[in-house]
Amino acid sequence: MGDNRTPDKNDKRSDMGHSPRILVCEHDEALRIQLARKLESAGFWVDTAGNARQALRQLECHSFDAMTLSLLLADQDSITFLHDLSVLGVELPILVTSMRTERASTLPTRLAAQLDVDLELDDDGTEPEWVRKAADQARVIFAIKTACQRSRSYQPRILHIEPDAFNAGLVNAALNRNCTIEHVSGVERLPDALCAGPFDVILLNPSMDEEQSHSALQQVSWAFPGVPIVLQSQYAFTPNGSDIHPIDNDTGSIGLGLIEALRQRVLYNMDVPEVAHA
Repeated sequence: MGDNRTPDKNDKRSDMGHSPRILVCEHDEALRIQLARKLESAGFWVDTAGNARQALRQLECHSFDAMTLSLLLADQDSITFLHDLSVLGVELPILVTSMRTERASTLPTRLAAQLDVDLELDDDGTEPEWVRKAADQARVIFAIKTACQRSRSYQPRILHIEPDAFNAGLVNAALNRNCTIEHVSGVERLPDALCAGPFDVILLNPSMDEEQSHSALQQVSWAFPGVPIVLQSQYAFTPNGSDIHPIDNDTGSIGLGLIEALRQRVLYNMDVPEVAHA
């Protein structure tokens, strides 16, 4: 783990028999260390970066099989960074995540306030469902709007996989003037939606039941292995857990595990024929 490896642009791992090399870009140092250790224990070879500038330097020096990217960074929002990578011709499987820890953020106060849109639970441990849902969507909406405001010419095409009508309505109402959004309410309609591509970003609700979330991930990874996927629920570490799962899941299932999602993205990017990259 770390940033001390000798640069080697030809260092590619062609199958999962080798440890896939992952870049973890996470603003919070405690989360960055914890996530890197978790991925290393799952068999990945991990390098880390604390901001977009460090991540770009890593991408210039090394070849990676995939990347995890914090939704909001100290120096740049993730959507702007993804757009910059696309302009530079950098293409690899990327999962954009929002992680949660009990530890206070190390970001400056202004940015920490932007990140802290999720509300603490009341003393009785409850909060209105719409508050939590709105908070999850607000993080993504903020990042995308920021990217569009920084570059007026940037109007991303977004595939939004979201069965919850409330969540889908929030995103559409907030972003339909800035983006072209193709909304899919269920995996059974996903094949038709994929034909409307290509897309710049895929928004995926990982809190769907396990079968649906895995099916959605597999379909989009097959069709668009290099398109970034934004996971629209917060993830949190659990003691002794073998994976990292979404929190506040209403479906009763554990949802889409982050490590499993990363494995799938790496595998599909390695195995999909070139025609699927077009």
